[in-house]
Amino acid sequence: MTVGRFYAQKRLKVNDIFCISPRSINVAGSINCCCFDKTGTLTEDGLDMWGVVPKSSTNQFQIPLKNVNRLPYDHFLFGMATCHSITVLNGTMMGDPLDLKMFQSTGWILEDSKDIPDNEKYGLIYPTILRQPKDFSSDTSSHIKTGLQRQSSVDDLLANVGLSQTQKSFDHGIVREFPFTSSLQRMSVITRCLSAQGFNVYCKGSPEMLQQLCRPQSLPDNYSQQLSTFAKKGYRIIALAFKALAPKINYTKVQRISREEVELNLEFLGFVILENRLKPDTTTVIHALNAAKIRTIMVTGDNILTATSVARDCGIVSPAQAVITVHADPVDLAAITNTHAHSSHTSPGDTKSTSEHYRHRQYKLQYTLDLGSKNCAPSQWKSNCNGNTVKQESNLSGNCPPSLYRLMSTNSLANGSNTSYAESIFPNSDSLASVKTVDTWTHNEAIEVDVELGTEFAQDDNWRRHYIFAMDGKTWQIVKEQFPEELGILLTRGAIYARMSPEQKQALVMELQKLDYCVAMCGDGANDCGALKVAHAGISLSETESSIASPFTSRNPTIAAVPNVIKEGRAALVTSFGIFKYMAAYSLVQFISVMILYSIDSNLTDKQYLYVDLGLISIFAFFFGKTEAFDGHLVKQVPLSSLISPTPLASLLLHLVVVTVFQVAGWFQLQQQPWFQPFQSSDEDHLGCYENYTMFAISSFQYIILAFVFSKGAPYRKPLWSNWPLCLTFILNCCIIVYLVVYPSEWVANFFQLIVPPVMSFRYVMLIYGAAAFVVHLFVESFLVEYLVFKKYQVRRDQSWTTSKQQHMRLEYNITANENWPPITEVYEPHESTDWEGGQPTYVSLGAEQSLDTQHNTFLGFFDSSDNNAHNIKQPPSTPSVEQ
Repeated sequence: MTVGRFYAQKRLKVNDIFCISPRSINVAGSINCCCFDKTGTLTEDGLDMWGVVPKSSTNQFQIPLKNVNRLPYDHFLFGMATCHSITVLNGTMMGDPLDLKMFQSTGWILEDSKDIPDNEKYGLIYPTILRQPKDFSSDTSSHIKTGLQRQSSVDDLLANVGLSQTQKSFDHGIVREFPFTSSLQRMSVITRCLSAQGFNVYCKGSPEMLQQLCRPQSLPDNYSQQLSTFAKKGYRIIALAFKALAPKINYTKVQRISREEVELNLEFLGFVILENRLKPDTTTVIHALNAAKIRTIMVTGDNILTATSVARDCGIVSPAQAVITVHADPVDLAAITNTHAHSSHTSPGDTKSTSEHYRHRQYKLQYTLDLGSKNCAPSQWKSNCNGNTVKQESNLSGNCPPSLYRLMSTNSLANGSNTSYAESIFPNSDSLASVKTVDTWTHNEAIEVDVELGTEFAQDDNWRRHYIFAMDGKTWQIVKEQFPEELGILLTRGAIYARMSPEQKQALVMELQKLDYCVAMCGDGANDCGALKVAHAGISLSETESSIASPFTSRNPTIAAVPNVIKEGRAALVTSFGIFKYMAAYSLVQFISVMILYSIDSNLTDKQYLYVDLGLISIFAFFFGKTEAFDGHLVKQVPLSSLISPTPLASLLLHLVVVTVFQVAGWFQLQQQPWFQPFQSSDEDHLGCYENYTMFAISSFQYIILAFVFSKGAPYRKPLWSNWPLCLTFILNCCIIVYLVVYPSEWVANFFQLIVPPVMSFRYVMLIYGAAAFVVHLFVESFLVEYLVFKKYQVRRDQSWTTSKQQHMRLEYNITANENWPPITEVYEPHESTDWEGGQPTYVSLGAEQSLDTQHNTFLGFFDSSDNNAHNIKQPPSTPSVEQ
């Protein structure tokens, strides 16, 4: 039974895919849902620097600057040069690819710690020094030589008019680092300019998170619009922020200050834009999986607009497919209750009032709709929402007005009762005020009228029949905890999950498994380890932490490993089922033969048993799994994964009937022969007789025939003739059996104790029995079992939404059956409150005060604050302190 996955594991190794859990190979053959990380999995691991979008002194975004070397020496450049976790190991800079790309684009130099071994310097309070480029000079001639002219900062302009002194050195030291974590979506550092006083904080992270941490006055008015502009193009966007610590804070206090206090009331600096291209084979693989009806899902920690753009580019979302982005906003319980009481009718039999229902619901679900990327024809459309008629003309450029509608639902698709409150968003407004409600609503189709909604749309409501959901990690957590009725529906149609933490990725995979999906997870980072471990088949594209938690590890870092694993899994699964059926059928064939011979006190001889077990069964079973996986396209139908199902049981029973019929027919035909003499039992060592000859001849042909019939080829394995060792075994054993049946030599007949019939005609009849058995067994397996039982009955039953045992199929049927969900009710106005985003996280900061005398000699004056001298700092006892 393990022969199939043994050969599959060897073939995977040839393709640079290593498996540490062989039992996962068979499970991979049943995969019908694949989850992918984005960065490093669907897209290139390395990022390309696209440019920066700094904020000007007038609190407005500047024109994007692609040449980072032209940035002035101000806080934006200092943040790019210092806010990272890069270290130097053996003279090579090591760190996150994003950190390396940002730092290298600045041209600054990371100074290694001299004369301190690598295994000791990390235990010291030893600052990292960042040096400005050595060719820095204020001489104009140097700029002319290099063809580069750096922009002037505000300090430079003040120095030019004599209001301040020109600063020549901008070298910085990192005195404390708060590392990046997926849950916080940011990192920060505390630095100090070596030629200045005071400490500064530089923070970088997701734009959504820094939008909460920055002072509202420091954010440009078009913050969300600028963010969405780049996110919709698929760029990776990093926000930078800054804060100057109080002058009274010295080095000792810096080491004790909590992260929560540091990352508060920041000053927004601008965006860093990085380009993350798709890997060459990503689109091809996704299209192949979609063609095979294998569901593809993106689970990423990136921005939801960026994720949607990449999903459309790679094919997870088709160009014309509607994407409904799910959001969770706080609910005004009193207002919702009053509105619902006036607008809906409650059944007298309801045991739970509306107020009680919403008392436990603190959030409402809202959805934004993206109708896809097809151009719309110039036309006029109007909306009768709330009795107001609004007409708009689409311009002749082919772009439709980017507008938003709210979609409201007061019924649950899960059970058809009033157990949920949900709102959705539909395009209707040109405003780009909220990041969560802006997407690529610039390509809609020709417009027709929706009778129910009172709105004219492109052609018809096709988006209702085939749409997918997208949501971020916070919405996912709220839905999972407070909207259990909607959870299954959103999971059934969900395709994009953004800003997901490692724990949320793992929970998502587990929830998909509860819907009876067989889930594969493909990722390359440590944040994917949980999901890789709990998935039915985890495929790691990295040899780091993720490879330990994943059953499969691909040395080739592309998702081409996914279809390879699925193909080998399907081949191994079909091989295992084939060997199981063959071993069961072999036992049944031998059982029928022995039972017939037992009726006359005879049996197969020891030599016959030996030949059947070693010459036939063992060799067939050994070479059975050497047939390689099918090298064509993945097919839609997943192979059988249960032995106790109609197809394998029907196959064994039907073949058993055929085996019995042929052996009994041969038995009775033998007894009708005029030369036949019944067997007289005299000695247990001499069992040879005409009956023994007949049963051995017919059963031997049946062993070979069943091995041939059960060794299936396409669409899961290559054709049988590609497995030349098995074909050679078939030919060799057929020749041996024909020789034993027709004209064996005397010593061979004596060896097998064969009593050969005296007439040649009966010997030829045995050959006819073998040929007839081949035809009948082949007909039973290919037509009765494969076509009638499997395709016509079992496949239709499993794929039918009404009779399928898979929960996600029943949910899909419920969604499709409800064509009126969700209705459009009013124009969407995004909620401005950020309380629901989750308050500031609680931190536990461990700090220790140490003697800093050793560092003072190396960096003289570096730790001095504006009002404290380092040599006068009083050192308290070195005891750890915990701040929360």
